[in-house]
Amino acid sequence: MKFTLCKLKPKGPLHLGEREGWLEGSNTFIHSDTLFSGFCHAFQLLYKDLENHLKEFEINNPPFLISSAFPYWRDTLYFPTPKNQLPKEKDAKKVNFVDKNGFERLLRGEKLEEIIKEVKTIPQKEKPFVPWELDNIPRVGLGRLDSHPGDRFFHFGQVSYREDAGLFFLIRFLNDEFRPKFEATVRLLADEGIGGDRSSGKGLFEKPNFEVIEIDAPAEANGIISLSLYYPKDEKELVGIKSAFYDLIERKGYVFSPYGSSLRRRSIRMFTEGSVFPKEPEKMGKLVSVKPEAFKKHQVYRYGYIFTLPCKME
Repeated sequence: MKFTLCKLKPKGPLHLGEREGWLEGSNTFIHSDTLFSGFCHAFQLLYKDLENHLKEFEINNPPFLISSAFPYWRDTLYFPTPKNQLPKEKDAKKVNFVDKNGFERLLRGEKLEEIIKEVKTIPQKEKPFVPWELDNIPRVGLGRLDSHPGDRFFHFGQVSYREDAGLFFLIRFLNDEFRPKFEATVRLLADEGIGGDRSSGKGLFEKPNFEVIEIDAPAEANGIISLSLYYPKDEKELVGIKSAFYDLIERKGYVFSPYGSSLRRRSIRMFTEGSVFPKEPEKMGKLVSVKPEAFKKHQVYRYGYIFTLPCKME
């Protein structure tokens, strides 16, 4: 199966928060809903036509689908460990990402414990264990009236990728005519930044690199794996969920809009990357409205479309 791959090389640290008010710590990769939100912001700056662009997603006719952005390290791409892998060995339990070769073998039904010595993983056994460094930077907030710090001391988390590492995501174009606009928007997004504290220079990337990638997924498969966050379109997509392997994550935060940024979006729960579902029924996902009742200017969405690959359930 062939897809378009986009590599993003960070220029500096990123702050990837999971929820509002969470300043300490940072996520280490970019979820698909965060990536799509940043894309929409850049698209509006570039083309001034975001409303018409979103209509295609609203009617379940998206021009493209994206995965979350996972780490690459040196020349190796790393994919999330499928949730249907339930290893008993201590080292295998710690594995969060496996290289492309190992990921393809897991899709074909091999067990992580059997191949762990033959593939590259994150964390790896030797130092450095991971391609990033997490830091909590001390900061002081100043009062608006007197510019006095008082007791406004806090820590701000950031993740810094090593010189030979970065992030990548996959794109499945369902309307190939949209490709030029997509690539132009991602180039602007790299300059605009992703995540928090962008006014301080965080979240910026070098010029994105687009290329073609082929993933050797099994031709005969009874399951699918998600490489993005996923919010089911309706209850029909949840048929057979008892046979699935998944985790859930709560997604919330503040509205990011020129018309207001102090209102909390409605929180929702989504299936995480690496979740494995039965092949039937077919799954698509949707844009989820998370608009606060008090916000009247425009709709507020969270990206919940699923990016799938075929795999064997067990």
